[in-house]
Amino acid sequence: MADAAAAPARLEAELGAIPKSTKPYEHALAAHRLGLAYAEAVTGNPHDRLRQALACFDVAATLLDERFHPVEHARVLTAAGSARRNLGEPTAALALFRRADALAAHRVSADEAAAMANNVGLSLLDTGDLRGARQQFDIAIEGFETGGAEGRRGRAAALHNRGLVRVAGGRPDDLVAALADYEQALVAVSFEEAPLHHGLVHHSRGVTAAALADAETDRGAAARWRSTAIDAYVDALGVFAWPEHAVQHGIASFNLGRVLATAESLEDLRRSLLSYEDAVTAFDPRHQPVQWRHAFDSLSAIESRLGANHVGWSRTDHLVALLHSDRTGASQLLRKRLARWSTLPTPARDAALASFVAAAIRQGGDAGTGALVLILAAVMELPISAQAAVLDAMVAVRAAADADGQATADRLVDRAIGEAVVGPQRVFVRDHLTTGGFERP
Repeated sequence: MADAAAAPARLEAELGAIPKSTKPYEHALAAHRLGLAYAEAVTGNPHDRLRQALACFDVAATLLDERFHPVEHARVLTAAGSARRNLGEPTAALALFRRADALAAHRVSADEAAAMANNVGLSLLDTGDLRGARQQFDIAIEGFETGGAEGRRGRAAALHNRGLVRVAGGRPDDLVAALADYEQALVAVSFEEAPLHHGLVHHSRGVTAAALADAETDRGAAARWRSTAIDAYVDALGVFAWPEHAVQHGIASFNLGRVLATAESLEDLRRSLLSYEDAVTAFDPRHQPVQWRHAFDSLSAIESRLGANHVGWSRTDHLVALLHSDRTGASQLLRKRLARWSTLPTPARDAALASFVAAAIRQGGDAGTGALVLILAAVMELPISAQAAVLDAMVAVRAAADADGQATADRLVDRAIGEAVVGPQRVFVRDHLTTGGFERP
């Protein structure tokens, strides 16, 4: 990440050291490299970065005469087309991609030529020319050579893109055909060679299966498509982890929440609540205000639905109840929540942990004890600072309770310690809690 952030500055210095007047070719190549660095940078305003990139590509294209350097000129046009497309200018991008494709014809490798056809297809899809886009993706799929990893990645991407064209058609038959393309895209390249590609394809599978579920009139068939969509979104989230891939994680979480919200079971509604909560966390309201608002409104709507029969329940109350009802996935679910809470600023982390402990003690019984067992078992595998944070949350919740509440907390926590903690760690846990006021029942 540090190298990527430093790349533009390093390349700016490199460009400045190459005189344009006496070394135009070298200056053009350096400008091209700097433009790519700006376009791929992860810091700063994305719009401003792309405009900086385009300025560099303009310099490079001016210096690289297409009569004498057709391939280099075509590559600069391709880079400029990608920047225009990312700026939401599909018509301008299409023109640049077409020029690049024409210039590079019969001059570049099969993989590069196929990639250029793929770029043309993407812009045609953006402009709504589905037939033209499909033709370009067919050319790309046939053009990529699968003997190398680059060709396999390219063919897989083109298969995925053809699936997107089919989905845009909107008919059930098109959606089923798109799923077939996605299946091919998954086997065209290994996960190790293209993990992000697999994440994108799984997400597209989810979108397509969800659309089939919405269109299906048979309840059984709709439920099966819904199950397929849920599995696909879960697979996508396995790749697009938070916070490394925050935006993609937010989109997949939102879509998973939407599918779960169409179910009738209380358990699925609670899962939907958690998914929307994940989306709200993942989207930055400063940079993705529309997505954040949609996620927040959806979260609020699910809370209202759940509140009809669970008056006064918090989201954490529903989490504790879900952990109790889903014994198979409870441990993994709790570990994911704990990982999220652990990355929060200290006050927010402490508030989240205290809310969970309070909800567990409020529910009591097997559900409350089970929740405390899960969090203790999970945190015992983490550094002692994380263990102390959870134990301090228990102390804080107990201290805020009345005498009856403290007795309940003592009983539940003592039972959870007995089930979740063994050996020397049990001594540490009991000593920490006793110092904080806990009493063994």
